Formats: sequence, structure tokens, C-alpha cells
Amino acid sequence: MAKLTSRKKRNKFTVALLAPIFIIVFIVGWSLNWIGQPKAKQPQKPINKTPAKQNEVELIMIPEEEQILAN
Repeated sequence: MAKLTSRKKRNKFTVALLAPIFIIVFIVGWSLNWIGQPKAKQPQKPINKTPAKQNEVELIMIPEEEQILAN
């Protein structure tokens, strides 16, 4: 049986070609994962529960003047 050396060369060639692509994809994916991780939540400041003074608001409708259209 004869050994196929061309197959080993082809495997080394494809590994050499694809390794930089895999490294770039890994770095991009890892950085996106790192950016997307939620930050540690800081405790919120307590909200002052005293009711604010609210002024009563009165809504009125201003009547429009009748417009006479000249034909």
C-alpha cells in the first residue's frame, strides 16, 4: 500500500487557511458576549413616598370664531 502524502499536505493547508478565520470569529463572538453581559445591579435609592402637592387643573374649551367663506 502506498501512503498518500498529498492528503496530509491538504489538511495542513486547510488548517493554515481556516485558523485565522476561526480565531477572528472567536474573538468577535467573545467580545460581543462580554459586551452583552448584564452589569451588576446597584441598589436603587429609596423613593420619597411623600405625595407631592398637586394643583387642581381646570380644563376649558376656547370656542372658535365662525369663519365665513366667500364663494
